[in-house]
Parts: sequence; C-alpha cells; structure tokens
Amino acid sequence: MSRIAGWCVAVLLSMAGANAHAQMDAERVRIHGSQTMAARLVPAVAESWLRDIGYGDIRREQPNPTLTQIHAQRDGLPLIVEIQASSSAQGFQDVIDGNAHIAMMTRRPTAAELDAGWQLGDLASHDQEFAMALDGAAVVVHRDNPLAQLSLVQLRRVLSGQARDWREVGGRGAIHLHMMASANSARDLVDERVMQGAPYAPAQLHADGESLLRAIAKDPGAIGFVTLRQPWGANVRPLALSDGGRAIAPTRLGVQSEDYPLARRFYLYGSQMMGALSRSFALYAMGQRGQDAVARAGHFAVTLRPGYAPPTLAGPKEYRELVGNATRLPLSLRFNLTGNNESGVAASVYDSRAVRDIERIVAFMQLPVNRGRRLLVVGFADMPGSSVAATMMSNDRADLVAHELMARGLPVLHARGMGSQVPLATTGSVAARYRNERVEIWML
Repeated sequence: MSRIAGWCVAVLLSMAGANAHAQMDAERVRIHGSQTMAARLVPAVAESWLRDIGYGDIRREQPNPTLTQIHAQRDGLPLIVEIQASSSAQGFQDVIDGNAHIAMMTRRPTAAELDAGWQLGDLASHDQEFAMALDGAAVVVHRDNPLAQLSLVQLRRVLSGQARDWREVGGRGAIHLHMMASANSARDLVDERVMQGAPYAPAQLHADGESLLRAIAKDPGAIGFVTLRQPWGANVRPLALSDGGRAIAPTRLGVQSEDYPLARRFYLYGSQMMGALSRSFALYAMGQRGQDAVARAGHFAVTLRPGYAPPTLAGPKEYRELVGNATRLPLSLRFNLTGNNESGVAASVYDSRAVRDIERIVAFMQLPVNRGRRLLVVGFADMPGSSVAATMMSNDRADLVAHELMARGLPVLHARGMGSQVPLATTGSVAARYRNERVEIWML
C-alpha cells in the first residue's frame, strides 16, 4: 500500500471512529411503542420539534426495520431521537424497565400495566398522559347503497357473515365483504370494538386501502373499512355508526369530539421523572406547532378549530332549542370518574385531554374573529335509573366547566344539564359512562 493510500485509510478509519464515538456520547430521547405511531406520526413531530428548538443538521436513519433514529446537532452537541416500533404494551414495559423515556400507545394502560408501573406516578395526569392525535376507522359502502347507518351490533353481524343480505339491516341485495390482506390499524380497532373475538366472513382481499376502495366503488353490495386517514373517493361513502346511542358519522366534528364510536386517541406516556428533553418533546406535541406536524402526518390534530352546527340535531326539544342557532366546537370535555378514569387515578376531575382543551378554548375565544361571541355549556350524565339524579349530575358537570371558563374571562350565556338524554353508548360499563358523561361547548 502506498503512503498516500495508507494515509487515506487512516483518515477514514479515524472519521468512522469519531462518528461512532459521537453516537455513543450523544444524548438520546428514547420513544418506544406503537408501530402505527412510529411509522410517520412521531418522526414527523420529532423533526418539527428539533427544528423549532434550534437543532440543525437533522437527518433520519433506519438501522433496522423497526428502529428510526433522528440525528441532530445544536451548539456542536449531538442528539438522537430513537423511535422504536414494537407495540403499545412493549413501549409501556420499556418505560417501566428504564429502556425508554416515552411510550407510544394507541390505548390507555390496562389495570395490570398500571399495577406493574406503579412507580411511574400518576399516569392519568395531564403531566404524564399526553393525547397526541386522533385516529380511527371508517366503515365504507358503495355510494348507491341506501343504508345510512349501522349499530355496532349490526356491523358485527355483517362483518361476521351472520347477516348475508343488506335487507336484514335495512338495505338491499347481497353483502360483499372487502378487507385488506395484511394487518393494519383499522383492522386492529374493528377487532377490538366491533368483532370482540367473532371471526370475519369470507372476504375479497386487497393489497392496500386504495385497491380496497377502488373495488368498493365498483360493487354496490360492498362493505369494508379503512383508516380515517385514507381518502375514500367519489363513489364510496362512510356509514354513521351507533354504539347503543345516537349514530355519528366520521366527520371532523364527530372524530375530534370523540363522539364517533370508532375514533381513538394516540397517547404519549412518560414517568413523573422523565427528563427535560423528553418532557419538552411531549409538551411540544400538545402545542400548535406540534399539532400542525400531526396534521401534516395525516392524523386528526386535537387543537381547536371552528366546528359547525350539525344539519340535524338529535335530542329533546329543550336541547335543540338551546343550541339550534349555535356552532359546536369540535370537542367533548370528559372526566376522571370518581377520581378514576378508564385505567388510572388522577388528581384532576378532568381527563388529561380536557385539561388542555379548556386552555385551547380560552385561546380560541381570544382570537380577534371570536371577540363578542358567547358560549353555551351543555352537560350530559350517565344515570338511566334516576332522571332527577341524572339532571342534577349533568347540571353539576355543566356548572363546573362554565365556572372554569368564566374564571378565565370567557362569557358563558347558559350552562345547562340534559341528564341521560342523547347518550352515545349503552350504559352499564365504565367505558360507556366515560363516553356518555361529557360536556359540549357551543358558540353563539
């Protein structure tokens, strides 16, 4: 080997060694969990966060199919955001074991997981639970199908093959089920909330959502489901769905309010002792810039934008007269029931999203375009056995929120409780009560 060639090799080896040493010494933010969140959502928000806090030389690497690393530098100091795709359960376990700073989860932790992670702190608190984005599944049919809505019970009958003709659920003609061949987030959600262990009927299988939708557009008897992120095209339309209450379509209002039964939150969870950079990332994801990145990644953001008055209002006359001339804000404030939400204890009476939504309402009403507008606060309860108690409970919920908003300088014209009327889900479970006990905000 010549002297020059040897010198070049030595320089290259030295640079490689320095690079490896820099990676070993780089500070890391480790985010582990849901494959769906790791694919596009979290990397997009992480890159936006790094830019906005002053990092440069941002580049994305993928050492293996499940690991994404985002490298960046600021003031000569390197940082690596490590995004490991596994599952919600594994991400949570990694936080418990100290192998991750943040867990990405498409659900709340189970009671068993909370038990195992008791040392992490109050995982229902807005300081540790961050509702980052909204997602869900749309059940779609051909445009000419006369059916407008299905209950989840009817949908299970259709998808399982117990109902084989649309006439059994109010339509016409034979039912043709279309599904994607591979696992996907829409399938996971339908498995959990609709099928509940029931097998699917034989289906025509498709490679992806686009080919599934093209097939449904040509088949008047077709039904299928896709993620809410998938545009469904001109000859395909979604069905409104009900879970024992009123039927809700997957509109922006239905999804952002989480009234639509196949909507779900994407969460970040961190320990009460999470580091400054990890907390900075989680809080950034809650803010406007982070939520803009959420929307660019194709998900529903949870930041507040103007809603609209639904074309038809369901509910008692008093309710329809109260909100008939108002515009609904696209949210529903929900609560930690008796100090307990679905899966954790929290100090706040509001759930973690509602805590932030109240602040978002304040900021929204302070925009110049909303000056002089007034608010209606409408509460609902889940106490079907006693209409008097339900009315009292729903009034208490509405008053609580109204006082919170007025304390922040917002004009509330009315606060009214509607009892157990206009339910979203069949009562009888903690999950149903969590959905039904809500407060709507309307703007005049």
